[in-house]
Amino acid sequence: MMGEWIIDTGASNHMTGNLNVMHDVHSIESCSVGLQNGQHALSTKEGSVVLDGGLKITNVLYVPRLNCSLISISQLLDELNCTVQFTNKLCVMQDLTSRMLIGAGKRKDGLYYFQAIRKEKACKADGVNIVELWHKRMGHPSMKITQLIPGINRHRSGMDFNKACDICFRAKQTREKFPLSEHNASSVFEIIHCDLWGPYRTPSTCGAYYFLTIVDDYSRVV
Repeated sequence: MMGEWIIDTGASNHMTGNLNVMHDVHSIESCSVGLQNGQHALSTKEGSVVLDGGLKITNVLYVPRLNCSLISISQLLDELNCTVQFTNKLCVMQDLTSRMLIGAGKRKDGLYYFQAIRKEKACKADGVNIVELWHKRMGHPSMKITQLIPGINRHRSGMDFNKACDICFRAKQTREKFPLSEHNASSVFEIIHCDLWGPYRTPSTCGAYYFLTIVDDYSRVV
């Protein structure tokens, strides 16, 4: 219990009964702290604590008679400029500026216990063809366009990649041309071309899932 930190919405200050976890300890004017059994204890020391994962909390009171460690939500919000959200199972702490997770809590026996957010290191994947990489990043352009990227034209091993790209083959295939028509419009609205599109998964602002395109053959106005 002493090694775990409880996230407490009712505590006015961070506090712990374990002096060994505290750093930069200094004496303060004695203040009375209410204990869970209804009694009161005096705190005369204050310091900082680095929690698991690197999160540092300051102005932590040392209460000798306290048999647990508490993280004050109100003090955390004031000092770290963060937001804290609770669910029926978890507690999430998020930095307001960077929107990064700085800590979390897991509910156990009705209490939320602090858990560190492990920072994963990014690893570089070896063996990725530079031409293939930029071809996908740019949205599968032709090899003529891909070669305009500085440094790509030096990688001759990937020059034939575009020819075997399955996405390019499926997305850029074309159908046969329409036969020439002898029906030529001589005035507006004599011939119009209509195309109904949809349904789309996201409705428009007016709630429509389809839209109709009408093109005038003579003026080419949509």
